[in-house]
Amino acid sequence: MSYWLSVDTDDRCHLPSKRGHPHRSSLKMPHWRTDGYRASSELLNATDCFIEWVRDGPQVTIFLIAEQLDCPEFTHRMELLRNFENITFACHGWGHRCWAAWPIDTAGFSEMLVAARNRISTFARSSWRPWFRAPAGYIAPWMAAPLAASGFELDSSVNPSRWVARKMGGDWNAVITAMEQTGLVERPWLTTWIGPACGPALSLFPFSVVARKAWLQSSRGRELNPIENDVITLYWHLLDHGRKKGLWQPPIHPS
Repeated sequence: MSYWLSVDTDDRCHLPSKRGHPHRSSLKMPHWRTDGYRASSELLNATDCFIEWVRDGPQVTIFLIAEQLDCPEFTHRMELLRNFENITFACHGWGHRCWAAWPIDTAGFSEMLVAARNRISTFARSSWRPWFRAPAGYIAPWMAAPLAASGFELDSSVNPSRWVARKMGGDWNAVITAMEQTGLVERPWLTTWIGPACGPALSLFPFSVVARKAWLQSSRGRELNPIENDVITLYWHLLDHGRKKGLWQPPIHPS
């Protein structure tokens, strides 16, 4: 078994408390289309730190939010990363709408997927991978068929933890089965006995203590190979690189 590294590009405005969720967000976002995104200085600074870390570093897949290409300053940084041989790009939606928290909307989801896919793949060129991660991990079985029909080959949205099962109705197996039935590869995130180990769990106590140990153990003595299907999925956020005065790094074992 190998492991796979990926990073999500969420800005502060993409938090579910800010937008995309019908109950949790100050901006409900009934439609997926957004325009005029401008990156926060916090994200831009964190991306600069990420660029320096990954320049001669490991292979990483960037799950990009399509609307972020509206921002020239952020796009310039992504252009720099596009030139790195160890970087690939995948899709994190258009504007970070939490689709599975809303009523089923196959047509709208399909429309968003095609628009986001086209924009990100055109930008990424040969670095594009037809892979998807649902914003905030809100994934549901009905989303599998539109993903496959839109040309996606892999989904990495499942966080198989009891703490977040509410996001998809309490049955992660139903999501995984739906993905497999449509021919998609499903890559669930690493979890631990206490719960989530990726994304926000890396900085939320007490999850962070257990997550760090799990990351070190999962990457110790294992090959980094994003192509194999049987992999341990490890992911974090670009914003994390702004922590510890820009010195933060994902807890990957040095072996």
